[in-house]
Amino acid sequence: MNLRLALSLTTILYSTVCQAQPPTLNLYTFESPPYQVASQEKGGGNRISGETADTVVCAANRAGWATRIRITPQNRAIHSLERNMIDGYFAIDPSAELDNIARRSDPVALEKWYFFTGGNKAFTDNLRIGVVAGSNEEAWLEANGYAIFLSVSSPSQLLALLKRGRIDTALMDERVMNRLRYENDSEATELTAHFVRYAPLYLYLSEAFVSDYPDFLGTFNRTLNSCMAGQLALSKEETRRITELSGRLFKEMNSVLDINQIIEAGPRQESFTDVMTIDSQWQALVPVTTPDLAERILALPGSRALLAWQESHRGLVTEVMLINDMGTLAAMSQLTSDYWQGDEPKFQRVMENTSANPDANRPLYVSPIRYDTSAARFQVTVSTPSLAGNGDRTNGVIVIGLSIEEALSDAERH
Repeated sequence: MNLRLALSLTTILYSTVCQAQPPTLNLYTFESPPYQVASQEKGGGNRISGETADTVVCAANRAGWATRIRITPQNRAIHSLERNMIDGYFAIDPSAELDNIARRSDPVALEKWYFFTGGNKAFTDNLRIGVVAGSNEEAWLEANGYAIFLSVSSPSQLLALLKRGRIDTALMDERVMNRLRYENDSEATELTAHFVRYAPLYLYLSEAFVSDYPDFLGTFNRTLNSCMAGQLALSKEETRRITELSGRLFKEMNSVLDINQIIEAGPRQESFTDVMTIDSQWQALVPVTTPDLAERILALPGSRALLAWQESHRGLVTEVMLINDMGTLAAMSQLTSDYWQGDEPKFQRVMENTSANPDANRPLYVSPIRYDTSAARFQVTVSTPSLAGNGDRTNGVIVIGLSIEEALSDAERH
């Protein structure tokens, strides 16, 4: 009897442990330091790490799944995905071929692609272009009608060919190039970088997996922004260029709109308790409908003026909002997810800078890059104080959203 009981308990415990193990997501990717890197483990197998791999693992874990990631050539990965032999493949530029055979996630990485030329050589259409064979960059060049002079097997070969003058320019991710130059002690090699595009890369999931687990993709997407936190930082040069562009935009906005009057005409609550109550109701309603207060704010002449100004910069400016000194919305060009902005860095940093530098030129606040799911693009927000009186009093904060790719392309032209 005791033996039978012990065996029963063992069976129950074993079953419980098995049930507690998360299911495993089987994925393919390709090696691309520092985004996906293969390293040898003690047991002889390969461990795949790096920023993009870590993002995918993080989002999958939060969705309740473990991961098994293997490095494989692109043709084999696509073949396996099409035949439902794997669950997914990342980090891939979108393509019509993949969209026909699999389901795409929100971006799991954002690369910065540049044409690198030797010395101070300008980029022109007749340059001899080098690229890594089978890469996202090669597919993009072919899709956009560029003549590829030479395809090679690795990024390090591209750098060597540039140094020898065998090619005039190489299309490559900025951080991959920076890593190569550091590892090869080639930082002294003079290169000029010509910005091409921000390249969002995706996880493609097989149709069979999505059919069997229909809730996975939504959960995975919702966790991506937090899993990518810290990986989407602007470089110093990019921050400088965004700051200069934003300065011109704020100056223009202030010349055509009476910002102080718009803020003063907006709604204002009597107490912080009222603000919190309204904000809770606002956030609860926004996913499915527009709150009454939001409707009234959007109908204000000031909000319509902000929208008209935004439309004059279509593609570049993605949103505009005016926040009063209480931290609540006074006007907006489009519906936002929150009424109270007082807990957001875009408000707090500006107000802190204003208090610390009452008589100085106050720096703009530029947010980290963030993926906007509703607009399906990466953007940054830039904030500056709204000054009242003789410029000695801050009555709120002006915030603009910028499409990061359009913003940097615009800054490059200027």
